[in-house]
Amino acid sequence: MNISTICFPVRDGNNFLALKKRGFGAGFLNGYGGKKEAGDSSIEATALREMKEESGVTVQLEDLEKVAVIAFFKAEQQIFECHVYFCRNWEGDFQETKEMLVAQPYDLTSPPYDKMWDADRVWVPLICAGKKIRAVSRYNEDMTKQESFQYESLL
Repeated sequence: MNISTICFPVRDGNNFLALKKRGFGAGFLNGYGGKKEAGDSSIEATALREMKEESGVTVQLEDLEKVAVIAFFKAEQQIFECHVYFCRNWEGDFQETKEMLVAQPYDLTSPPYDKMWDADRVWVPLICAGKKIRAVSRYNEDMTKQESFQYESLL
């Protein structure tokens, strides 16, 4: 099981999403993130590193707000424990990178869910509405459809 992050840049009522170009999630809009690496001192350090690598912008630790922890399963196997953050401040401009196209602003309350992962259509509205959650998302064996989703408030 991998520990990972997703960071959603949020500003002026917009969620800045980018199209993933390669790897896990390619072809879908998402925030920025990835797996925790051995050199990362914390999961927050992973989020900051991934933001810089995948978007070109710099985020400070104090600008991260944890909004969710989600366990993602492929059938019966947990494949990720994902720590999800909002960041409302950053320095620099979004750039295309090896992983992602340039982020575009989408209304925080109605992003293009049809261009996002199946499960995102369930949990992203919760965090965009201000909920902080701990959740379990179960996908089918080929990762094309979410089969179940349960959540509780994250205190």
